[in-house]
Amino acid sequence: MTIKPGEKLFQFASKQDWINKAQRIWRFHGVRAESTVCVDQQGRICTIGLHFMAAERDNAYPIEVFMQRPDMLPPNAEISGRSSDGLPC
Repeated sequence: MTIKPGEKLFQFASKQDWINKAQRIWRFHGVRAESTVCVDQQGRICTIGLHFMAAERDNAYPIEVFMQRPDMLPPNAEISGRSSDGLPC
């Protein structure tokens, strides 16, 4: 299976990096966490703290954070201050 996410925004180098940055990094990039996909180096989607801890245990950092493709988002979802149809929110 091949997964084709959207643009790569940033990555977490370690669990500690995730702990230090997670509260503010999405805002810094002008996106909502719900509009992104986090993927560890084993190809697993990471959505909760348990996943980020498992990535550390399995030596699967960095975890890369990608935008979801616009066609993957529900209608009128906010992406960087714009809805999925490209209109300002």
